[in-house]
Order: sequence, then structure tokens, then C-alpha cells
Amino acid sequence: MIRDPYLRVLALALFLYAPTLAAAQQLHYNPYTKKREYAPEGAMPRYNPYTKQRELVGPGETLQYNPYTKQREYAPKGAMPRYNPYTKQRELVGPN
Repeated sequence: MIRDPYLRVLALALFLYAPTLAAAQQLHYNPYTKKREYAPEGAMPRYNPYTKQRELVGPGETLQYNPYTKQREYAPKGAMPRYNPYTKQRELVGPN
């Protein structure tokens, strides 16, 4: 039993937030680019004619312009740039 009220609140917050973490996009390995990319579960590699590479693409994603990388990337509607520590770039990631 947790006696400290602050730890109890923290444990409750983590318990309530855990399902949203599981549904969020995670970093997945792309064997074509040999990099980790944000992608939803079940993403398949799809050719991007702008970068001339295969990218991990989830269902319902379309090519969108990323102002940080100045390239077009596959992303869901309403995607916002998020920093990826593996590629050291901002990638378009859909809303959670």
C-alpha cells in the first residue's frame, strides 16, 4: 500500500494514462531505410516519390509537407511535427 499521498496520485495518473500510451504511435524499425520511424501498429513500407525511399505508412495516411525537414512525408490528417531522437529530425506524427 502506498502511504505517501503524492506517490498515490502519481500512481493513479500513470494508471489512467497507460491506455493512451499504448494507442499512440511508437517508433518502429524500417528495414529499407535502416532507421526507426514513428508509425502506428501494423504499418507497411510504402514508396515515397519525393524522398525516393520506402517509409512506414499506416492505414489512412497521406503525403503531407513537413516544414522542418522541407520534405513530404506520409502522415495522418492533422499531424504535427515531433522530434525523433534516433533521426534527430522532426517527423509528422498524428494526434494521439
